[in-house]
Amino acid sequence: MGQKAIVYARVSTTRQADHDLSIPDQIAHAERYCTERDIEIVARYVDAGASARDDNRPEFQQMVTAVKSGAVTANLIIVHSFSRFFRDSFGSAFYCREFAKHGAQVVSMTQETGDGAQGELTRQILSSFDEYQSAETAKHVKRSMLENARRGYWNGSLPPFGYKTIVAERVGNKDKKKLATEPKEAELVKLIFRLYLHGDGKSGPMGVKNVTSYLNERGFTHRKGRLFSIQTVHGILTRSAYIGTHYFNRRDSRKQRPRPREEWIPIEVPRVMEDDIFHAVQEQMKKRHCSITHPRITNSQILLTGIARCDHCGAQMRIQTGKGGQYRYYACSKKADSGRAACPGVRVSMPKLDEIIIDALCDRIMQPKRLKEIVGALVARNSGRRDGLQKELRELRNQRRDIAKQIQNLVDAIEVGDAAQLRALSARLTKRQNQDDELIRLTAYKERELNQPIAEVTSKRFEVVSKALRTALKGDSNPQLRRAYIRHFLSDVSVSEQSIRISGSKAALEQQLTAEEALPPSMVPSTVQEWRAGEDSNPRPPDL
Repeated sequence: MGQKAIVYARVSTTRQADHDLSIPDQIAHAERYCTERDIEIVARYVDAGASARDDNRPEFQQMVTAVKSGAVTANLIIVHSFSRFFRDSFGSAFYCREFAKHGAQVVSMTQETGDGAQGELTRQILSSFDEYQSAETAKHVKRSMLENARRGYWNGSLPPFGYKTIVAERVGNKDKKKLATEPKEAELVKLIFRLYLHGDGKSGPMGVKNVTSYLNERGFTHRKGRLFSIQTVHGILTRSAYIGTHYFNRRDSRKQRPRPREEWIPIEVPRVMEDDIFHAVQEQMKKRHCSITHPRITNSQILLTGIARCDHCGAQMRIQTGKGGQYRYYACSKKADSGRAACPGVRVSMPKLDEIIIDALCDRIMQPKRLKEIVGALVARNSGRRDGLQKELRELRNQRRDIAKQIQNLVDAIEVGDAAQLRALSARLTKRQNQDDELIRLTAYKERELNQPIAEVTSKRFEVVSKALRTALKGDSNPQLRRAYIRHFLSDVSVSEQSIRISGSKAALEQQLTAEEALPPSMVPSTVQEWRAGEDSNPRPPDL
């Protein structure tokens, strides 16, 4: 045989363009073509489900490497049509030249181009047409998918974990699908949220990494028996579908970057999680984000990391060790970094300061009488807040209705506006949509507060809660759980040579007193009015 050929076959992920041109058809056609022309086939490369807009195709790259390295010697690269080779005119021209350098010419079985300059020109024209046709097809497919999403249908991608697709109706010869919950997976989603927010009952709230380890160590698996990954768990914890709304068109899959908020399309799906739980998780994730709280603080097992501060300069206190780690101290970080000229600083034994803080909380703050002094008036005032909460909910809902009208007006303006206005209108739309998200979060909290049974705050109640909290803080509880409660009850521990001042959230204490059962620390709000310990809970630290 005179000539040797490599056969390259490909089908795209765009099923509309390729359903009638299968891989076996392309290979069979190539074999007949070569037999008729006395051409020897020396290799076959097949990319199933790969776009020809770029060279990110495994088999294509193997073919390029084989030709360049000399591992496969061929005179021809045979394809069914030039669109199977490339749908980008620049890429097509580049790789045709690369193969030509190694003595191989790209040939289409269905598009004869001839040789020389005329053949090259014909190939370029065909490649440009393929590129145009590909762009037009992509445009029509995208328009169809967007309209499908606007009607509430699922577009065929893998459904989120916890869901499955069901046929909602049949239009012509096509099944229109929607999402339904997959019971076993949905229960696992609930477990993931519970572990992140509450822990497993033996520890405090877990981070994403610990949740992932917990699931894998106990034999829970993702789809197809795969282990959970940190990325998978994070994706589950942040997916809005679980509270009833999936957003289509959030990301440009080709450019791998997010789309503007105004281009998102909401699709109503069955709910898996309650709003308050979902938004509590989002708040917790926001607080733990490395841009707000350094990972060393988030993951630290040290009781007062991120809370203890130097009373002289306000800098955080850092862990220092002595005698090869035998002794551990809290020390002013500013003094440690810049010396005594920056701050006279203070250094205190870590076990001793931890003990002082826990003792002060348990013996001076968490005593029934002291609890009543700190939050008694707040509890009495809030016990009659039902009417007030309902009024606040009505105001929030009215604000949401106003925002919804503004969003619709902006969408209408974008559709008819000129190019000069689009950027300003889009920015305003994004701002209104973010405001709507915040109103949704606040509404969820208010609804939970309104619907949550409120325990009667009697003297007995103060005693029960006091005992439970002191047990959690000073008993044999898990250190992670103790640290979680410390971080929610205390917002600041200011340390000097003469005194220690501790302060925290009144709402954190009130919430524990009025809840029907003790709340996990991550469900306790910590962004409202603070209490600051008086002299009776402000001991002089001994032997600093």
